[in-house]
Amino acid sequence: MNNIPEFSVTEFSNLAKNILEENFSLIRVRGEISSVKNFKGHLYFTIKDENFVLNSVCWASKVPYLQIQPEDGIEVIAEGKISTYAKSSISTYQLQVNQIEIKGEGALLKLIEQRKKKLEEEGLFDDQNKKSIPAFPKNIGVITSPAGAVIMDIIDRIEARFPTNIKLYPVSVQGANAVNEVIAGLKFFENNQVDTLIIARGGGGIEDLMPFNDENLIREVHKFKTPIISAIGHETDFTLLDFVADLRAATPTAAAEQAVPELKNLLEKNNFFEKSLKQIISNFINNNLRILKNMNSIFNPKVLKKIIDDNKKNLSLIMKSINFNSKSLIKMKCIELKRLGSLVSTLNIDDILKRGFVLIRDKNMKIIKNSKTLKKNKSINIKFFDDDLFAEIKMKNE
Repeated sequence: MNNIPEFSVTEFSNLAKNILEENFSLIRVRGEISSVKNFKGHLYFTIKDENFVLNSVCWASKVPYLQIQPEDGIEVIAEGKISTYAKSSISTYQLQVNQIEIKGEGALLKLIEQRKKKLEEEGLFDDQNKKSIPAFPKNIGVITSPAGAVIMDIIDRIEARFPTNIKLYPVSVQGANAVNEVIAGLKFFENNQVDTLIIARGGGGIEDLMPFNDENLIREVHKFKTPIISAIGHETDFTLLDFVADLRAATPTAAAEQAVPELKNLLEKNNFFEKSLKQIISNFINNNLRILKNMNSIFNPKVLKKIIDDNKKNLSLIMKSINFNSKSLIKMKCIELKRLGSLVSTLNIDDILKRGFVLIRDKNMKIIKNSKTLKKNKSINIKFFDDDLFAEIKMKNE
């Protein structure tokens, strides 16, 4: 019993600390990230499997260099060292993380899909946010690697189609620093304005393209004022940058083609429009010359005199016709008026009474038309042409 080592709690804690930190100075741990918290730039989270949970931390100085930012629910391989610390006088240990990798391509795709759904629900990919690419840019910005074929392809294609001033912001297009460098490029072009901005890189695997699926980068692109063309990888490669950009190009070369028009086509169109305009002007001039010639022939003094003389003759004939017709109409109306006067005179009551007729009226001077309306001992008025008489009705056999 006396041979068993004896330690104080502090001594044992220090011994455990030394054993852990010396034997696990650099390890890789597989598991699922959960409970991510950011405190003053330091990231605190856990890595768990079906049985156990390992507390983990990534210090603020290491965070910018992480290939993958920790997010709840993703399967990762975390690299770092084991360290011990006292929490409420209780010794515990944690993994100090230096780097994080996604565990397999399937986990990467799942992460991208989760992030895409989240950003899509926030409206970052809505078409209504898309800006139009200028037709004739004077300055084009390019964020890409200064080495390799991508930048040369873009420059050569723009020079061949429509020579334009190109401003390059050189960045790493993969690795831990890529995201921060691309974001720095966006900040640069906010202060050094261009008409169109191209973000490009060549092809690669899913892990190589992960910087262009970064959530912070997507948010920076969404609020960027200048139209952006995304040209990441090959035609079959898609990143979240493609969805937030104003235009997605299948390749960097295609991005150059979509950024500028083709001068040859513009010249051909210009020649076509020039010929069309000349033809329109020529037709306009010729038509108006014909009109002027016709007007000149019309306004010739001899022609004008003949037109005036002919119109004078026509006017004289018209006046004579109007005069004749007016007299004939007046004569005809006079005859008709006379006939109507004669007709009216035949209906005069005095003339009728002179012919031996009388007018019989009752005491109210109402004309009596029917003998049946006469009543016994009633007075009537008999009007002759020269006098009026009153009589009393007597019935027969009285």
